[in-house]
Amino acid sequence: MRNLIALFATIFILMSYSFAQTCGCTDPLATNYNANATVNDGSCVYASATISATEIGQLGETLDGSSTLLFWNGGYWTYNDHNDCCLYRIDSTTAATIETLCISGIGNYDTEEVSQDSLYLYFGDFGNNSGVRQNLHILRISKESLLNQTFVVDTIWFSYEDQTDFTSHPQATDFDCESFIVTADSIYLFTKQWASEQTTIYGLPKTPGTYVAHRLETYNVGGLVTGATYVPEYRLAALCGYDYNGGSYLSSLHPFILLLYDFQGDDFFSGNKRRLDFGTLVKDQVEAVATSNAMDFYITNEHFTTTQLGITIDRPAKLQRLDLRDYLLPYLATFETEPEDTVPTDTVPTDTIVTPPDTTGIPQFGTDGFRIYPNPASDQLHIDYPQNFKGANYEIMNLSGQKIAKGILKDDTISLNNKRFNTGKYILVIRGKEGVKSFIFIKKE
Repeated sequence: MRNLIALFATIFILMSYSFAQTCGCTDPLATNYNANATVNDGSCVYASATISATEIGQLGETLDGSSTLLFWNGGYWTYNDHNDCCLYRIDSTTAATIETLCISGIGNYDTEEVSQDSLYLYFGDFGNNSGVRQNLHILRISKESLLNQTFVVDTIWFSYEDQTDFTSHPQATDFDCESFIVTADSIYLFTKQWASEQTTIYGLPKTPGTYVAHRLETYNVGGLVTGATYVPEYRLAALCGYDYNGGSYLSSLHPFILLLYDFQGDDFFSGNKRRLDFGTLVKDQVEAVATSNAMDFYITNEHFTTTQLGITIDRPAKLQRLDLRDYLLPYLATFETEPEDTVPTDTVPTDTIVTPPDTTGIPQFGTDGFRIYPNPASDQLHIDYPQNFKGANYEIMNLSGQKIAKGILKDDTISLNNKRFNTGKYILVIRGKEGVKSFIFIKKE
């Protein structure tokens, strides 16, 4: 009898817990946002969005094959996709090459990505656009040995568990790969699938050896994935790439960024999945993406030239920057440590997220003429905004995603006298015909 009572008590507790959890979309920027949801079930849907990149500058001719970008040892570094075995540090404000670190004792047949953890850099020599390679591998090099020029190198060999056909299919195989992420105990490959324009995640250990990469999950990205960056502190990853359209470069090469965030563990597609497209007139063979603060994302593209139907496309290798605050701030604000709200430079001393300075009392500036002040605010929040956002809807949420207030932008003030406003941090989201803007502010006594 006692055991039966204990069983019923356990069932009651589990049922109470399940009823207390509401699954749904927890991102206030999504079209199907559910203010009552407490568990993100990955169902968020987003309106299409077009982003613009700021061109920093063209890369030198030595970097025409730039295929990777990472933030390490105080700066942004890139690596060519074949033959060259040197890392090049590029100035994030001018795109000039300011340091070269050549690695002896290794080869570079087709290295398409360099990733990292706290101790090692991982060089992914697995470019395979014909699907014939059977020597796919990742070189693991100690960061310490790179800096002291002793070059301690190990190799991680792998094959895909479901590849049985190794005949040549140039730019038509689903077993090419140009991006991967390193987590606490694993490597996750994101394939570049020419035939299906999807990406599949394969997992393998990150220690030296020979492995079979296990197929985990496929996502229809609608393009070719060519680069990845990972910010574990915020459960955030970003993939970059471009559309392909079956090989017609006259109607392809339009870059995109796919943001993956608020996922569970290493299940990268379990959370929010938001694709951001460049303008339809932009054509670049984007190859790599990196960030040091989870808001400013830098991208590189390699030199690309082709002639089709008598039309020549010639795109130089260059460095560009994307400001993604409007898309990520509401999510990043839910963490106790916010990302630094400044444009990173090559003077940043580490390769980790920087602890932000105290910004109390400093007005917060947005983009395109937006400004909110004072911050912190007590009774009223003043807002400057462009005329084309007059009449736009706004919502204010706490960091749990609960809607505290809503209204329409009619003048330059928003009242904070609602009894639901307690002292603390809030998210202001403005939805206009020209797009969505988001800001963080603090309500004080």
